[in-house]
Amino acid sequence: MIKIWEKRLKHNLPILPLTIFLIIISGSLILGFSIIYDIIATHSVGENLRLDNEFIRIDFPKNWAAYSWNEKNAGGNVYNVFLYPKNFSFIIFFKIYDEDATQHFMEKNNLKDALAVVNFETRRMYNEIRKKNENSSLLFKETGGIKIWEVQANYSKIIIKDAIEYEGTFHNMTYLAISYIKNHRLVEIFFWRRREDYGKLSVPFEKILNSTRIKV
Repeated sequence: MIKIWEKRLKHNLPILPLTIFLIIISGSLILGFSIIYDIIATHSVGENLRLDNEFIRIDFPKNWAAYSWNEKNAGGNVYNVFLYPKNFSFIIFFKIYDEDATQHFMEKNNLKDALAVVNFETRRMYNEIRKKNENSSLLFKETGGIKIWEVQANYSKIIIKDAIEYEGTFHNMTYLAISYIKNHRLVEIFFWRRREDYGKLSVPFEKILNSTRIKV
């Protein structure tokens, strides 16, 4: 059975996904990308839905929301998948660059490798959060290497105090950026969560990553 999620933005996105979504889009527009939204077509695989196209194959729970879009400019194309469970403040986001878009992104931001990319992304997120709440602060940062899908990648994880306002209360946020470059193509994976949701949400994140295949 085919299940379709049409593009649904402000009207259905809860506060955390909407905030992060707007940060992502604003960053893309700064780089001169036009945004083209897709309809996501999936089919059932056991208890999950599967999105399978020329860029990615990914399984995720049936009660999650999913969006995809392409970013296009003279520098190349970027394919995006944005996932979150409807009952939690938790997001997984994939960005898959073609070769031209990788070169454009790296040169535009003066980045040399995947480690520079993850440091750039965590710094950009922290700066955007600070614009929205000057009382937020950086509690923790960790950077290192990780092997994912038999590829050596880099990661940077930060915890931001009072990053997100939800139901009148500020919450800490954990933000993880993972990136690697393979065949001159950049892949980025992002993971956000409220800090208090750590134990509840790390397992589904790992399960989704383990089911994912990036086709570059």
